[in-house]
Amino acid sequence: MFGWLKSAFTSAPQNKAAQVQEEEEYKGYRIQFAPEPVGGQFRIAAHIQKVGDDTRTHHLIRADLLPDMDTAIVHTRLKARQAIDQLGDRLFN
Repeated sequence: MFGWLKSAFTSAPQNKAAQVQEEEEYKGYRIQFAPEPVGGQFRIAAHIQKVGDDTRTHHLIRADLLPDMDTAIVHTRLKARQAIDQLGDRLFN
């Protein structure tokens, strides 16, 4: 009867895990673009790594949903670069 309500609050994963689609270097950081499939759309997601002796990783994820993988990669690139420009190494605190 209230299945829709239960599913709205269930934390069980409903989608396949995101796979890295593309990768780039930007200002000393490696960005791996991995938009997450969500109900036929794609959520902005990426792994940002500081390259060096002590490689650190930040998982960037946004609530934004986009209609296809190509559009999601374009927007993920913009958001990841923006995070690097604004936060730099503070991404890893």
